[in-house]
Amino acid sequence: MAKEPSAREKKYFNRFKKRAVNIVNDSDSLKSLLIKLKDKLDASEGDDSLRHKLVEYLKLVSRMVSNTVSGNYKDMPWQTLVMIVAGLLYFIAPLDALPDFIPVAGYLDDATILVWLGKCFREDLENYKTWEQANFSE
Repeated sequence: MAKEPSAREKKYFNRFKKRAVNIVNDSDSLKSLLIKLKDKLDASEGDDSLRHKLVEYLKLVSRMVSNTVSGNYKDMPWQTLVMIVAGLLYFIAPLDALPDFIPVAGYLDDATILVWLGKCFREDLENYKTWEQANFSE
């Protein structure tokens, strides 16, 4: 079971949440964020400290946001989008509660926030997966 984010993690996350509201309202900024996420995921491909499950979760979230931005997926609640974008900002930021250059711990706080968000928005993620399977399965 995922632990609740620490007060320090929540403090940093709240900063990203404020930025996320502006990004969600600007599709160019949102597209730029997705490119940065893809770059960070590509750079971490060989990094064994990142669990495969976390990378797969981030790819799912990236597809969900991308399909929302493109207008293909219309069922993501605005609040979910803001919180997920805040989580992505937190993940791609090199300096957050625990900087990413600190071995293992640097990604641990990122994972804590992302797992916590995944639990908070589980139903929205499941709805998207169902939609994705119905629209993109062969």
